[in-house]
Amino acid sequence: MEDPIETARYELTNDELELLPYTKGEKINFIHSNGYAFDFNVTENKIEWKEHHNFCEWNCCGNDYFSYQVKTTILESTYPKFHIEFSLGGTRLNDYYPQTLNMEINHSYFIKFPYDTLTNFICNSATKTIYYDSIALNNQMYYEVIMKNFDSHNFISDSSVLVPMSVYFNNLGMIQLEMSNHETYTINN
Repeated sequence: MEDPIETARYELTNDELELLPYTKGEKINFIHSNGYAFDFNVTENKIEWKEHHNFCEWNCCGNDYFSYQVKTTILESTYPKFHIEFSLGGTRLNDYYPQTLNMEINHSYFIKFPYDTLTNFICNSATKTIYYDSIALNNQMYYEVIMKNFDSHNFISDSSVLVPMSVYFNNLGMIQLEMSNHETYTINN
């Protein structure tokens, strides 16, 4: 069997890395729409190289692969119980997603924010992403904000099940998470 051959390397740019403006150990204060304040702790913020091999039975595809860089950032809170994982370049499942910011909540709810080569988020009807020049969230003005709805709440008929409905994001990172009962968690800065 021949040694594997790396055919390409895809490194995240500095502009891409800045899409996730978090530092490991950082605490980000959020407030619930009923006034309860809590912290998201940045428990992981790492950049690593992964390999993408074509899958085929009986090794008919050869040993060639390409390498790609992935940035993973995890925000966690104790109460309310959240585990939010962001990734650029790929996912924890070793899926390669170039020019996409992936977001996963509690290992159950997923959303993707595609962006162009200049790291501008693609906001249109195809991506179902909305851009706001400015928007007031929790009586605070935020600028250059994108908003995207999760599809997950459309598939649950039990209204007692609380699921993420939409997320708002800008240069600060995640600034608001709206739930299916229309309660919100908003950055408190």
